[in-house]
Amino acid sequence: MNIEQFEHAAAIAKTGSISIAAEQLHVSQAGISKSLAKFEEELGIKLFKRSRLGTEPTDRGKIILRKIDEILTLIEEIKEESQIQSALIEGEVRFSIGPNIVAILSQSIISFKRDHPNVRLAITGKNSEAIVQDLREDRTDLGLIYFDRHRQEDLKDLTLHKMLDSRIIVYVGKRSPLAGRVSVTPGDLLDQTFVNADNNYSNWFMQDFIGKYGPVNIIFTSNNVDILKRTIAENVAIGIFIELSMKNDPLVTGGDIVGIPLVDHEPNTVPLGWARLTNKHFSIAQREFLKYLIREYDNFK
Repeated sequence: MNIEQFEHAAAIAKTGSISIAAEQLHVSQAGISKSLAKFEEELGIKLFKRSRLGTEPTDRGKIILRKIDEILTLIEEIKEESQIQSALIEGEVRFSIGPNIVAILSQSIISFKRDHPNVRLAITGKNSEAIVQDLREDRTDLGLIYFDRHRQEDLKDLTLHKMLDSRIIVYVGKRSPLAGRVSVTPGDLLDQTFVNADNNYSNWFMQDFIGKYGPVNIIFTSNNVDILKRTIAENVAIGIFIELSMKNDPLVTGGDIVGIPLVDHEPNTVPLGWARLTNKHFSIAQREFLKYLIREYDNFK
């Protein structure tokens, strides 16, 4: 037996498919099937069984595959130890985050690339639900997600760590009669005109808001946040956003848009944190990148 056989078996277990495993490892399906057959012959047991759901580990195979994962993790740690000693961290970090939060983290991303030029960094803007799916299907390594809108079964194979609770804020133009308020209640907003961000959380929030307090006038919904902000700044409408997504926005810091906390409504905060696939090796490059993100997020608390 050899490391290549371990990698083939681990990929089949992770994907539930010989063909998908072959594609991910850039080998032929015939080659990975031959490798598996030889490995099972050497072990004297069947690692997998075919079912209508795909290729599933046998009961005995599950035990062997757990040990294979441990061995592959140790091998990665051995490889990375030499990088630490030589201060040349390499590898890849695939990072997913909500599109309207990327700009907030620009300094941590720039600092990381300056300090670790040999690490390939791929950043994708997606909503929390899509990030969770990408983590589970190994299309991304780290994701920043909102925790409160996910079913527990969707998170069971992920490691999660909450970083902060971000407030729900009502944003209005500086000429709005609401602009001087210290806080607003849902009742204060019912006669206002709204714009709404077209994403899963914002759409759910507005539906929940309307269900609790009655209909409101939403003039348009868009996934173009710049258009929403410009409409608010022109005092045409108001919008409700997660505070973190508007942090350091020029229209907010310049005073054209004023943020007012929403009170007497639940939820009035949203938990945000990082997530990764639990049984996947957490590389030095990924851990180091996470340190830079946490350092920048700490400034928002």
